[in-house]
Amino acid sequence: MDDDDYWNNSETKAKAFSFDDDVLSTQEILAIGQKPYSGQSNDVPFSSTIVNNTKRNLIPLNTLISPKVLDLIVLAQSGKDPKDKIPENIDTTVATLKRLILGRSCFLNVHRSLKSKTELLDGAVALGDGNAILTVVLFLIQTLNKKVVHELLSSRPLALNHYISYLRSECKITELTDLLTMLGRSPEAAVYQLQHIVKTQGNNVEGLLRKLNNILSNHFNQPGIDAHSTKMLTDYIKFLEWQKYVNKTELNNKSVLECLTHCCQLHWHEGAGNMMSPLTLCQRQQITPLQYDWVVLNVHANSNKWDIVESLFTKKDWLGRTTVSSHIPIETLLSKLNELQASKRMMATCLNKIQNGDDKLRLAYKYKIHSVVIESLLKQKDRTALTNYKMTLSPQSEEYILAENTLREPSIKWKN
Repeated sequence: MDDDDYWNNSETKAKAFSFDDDVLSTQEILAIGQKPYSGQSNDVPFSSTIVNNTKRNLIPLNTLISPKVLDLIVLAQSGKDPKDKIPENIDTTVATLKRLILGRSCFLNVHRSLKSKTELLDGAVALGDGNAILTVVLFLIQTLNKKVVHELLSSRPLALNHYISYLRSECKITELTDLLTMLGRSPEAAVYQLQHIVKTQGNNVEGLLRKLNNILSNHFNQPGIDAHSTKMLTDYIKFLEWQKYVNKTELNNKSVLECLTHCCQLHWHEGAGNMMSPLTLCQRQQITPLQYDWVVLNVHANSNKWDIVESLFTKKDWLGRTTVSSHIPIETLLSKLNELQASKRMMATCLNKIQNGDDKLRLAYKYKIHSVVIESLLKQKDRTALTNYKMTLSPQSEEYILAENTLREPSIKWKN
């Protein structure tokens, strides 16, 4: 075989340009972006979804690959040596990115200039690999002025978000708050500080109170802080002050409603001025009437104190009839009373509060409140439905006799 035949042989061409380990091959360049990483989203430049969509929609190649990487691919396919055309610093950047993404060891210290480090960061961001991005950011933190790094990150949201997630997971709250404050995101920094304090303080109520009062005065009273967040923190401080005053270790790290449950169980008859009184806690913590009704119902019904439940949830109207008075939606109340095995009489009282006849009948059927079913069918003058319903009742039971007597009533003009 002569020289021309040898070099034109396809097998020879495939082997001829095997560069050293630091040079990125065409196949590796294209494969890098398809490598999955933790937290990868659908908008990653080289994700398989985007590549497939690109094929279908014929998106230009230069929108998916940076010009530097595209130049490498073109040079590699042309048979030219990339080292003859590509500046040394770009070649080093590509080699470093290749090693980072493929999980190989590399020496980042070869990138000494700000320009080289910026290109390395931009390359990692363009490829979208979270591990590579974080590795480069941490390298920049070690080797550049903090202010310079923050300026670089502020214009690269993907890198910034990876770094923020890293600081949060590692509980590096000081660095996180410094970063967010320098970026003009002080309200967000204050919230992260609050979360960290509450999470790490444990059962030391007094120490937690001291730190929360400090963060309230130094961070949450500043311009730009959300009013709802400030109120939430203020209410929490008031709650901790209540916990400190009552001095009951079993209430530490409990929610407001859990503490209300405790007060309803053990201090129900305390006067409103007593700190352990349920009413006092409701007033201090602005517990809503709905929340109060729900806790009281569950506490006393589970203790079989139905006399308390009935005294709180029923009242006499001006005609002397018993009716329900509760902030709990009526269908939710019926479901809960049924679950707690309330008396049929109380269930009937709740059903009679419903104005819509069809809804009342539907729920009476559902919970088998026979007296309400019979009364509703009577109002509808539906003899056939009442006769069929009577057949489902136990013979000679109170409800059966009521249905039979209703059917025999001569004054009723039935519609069927």
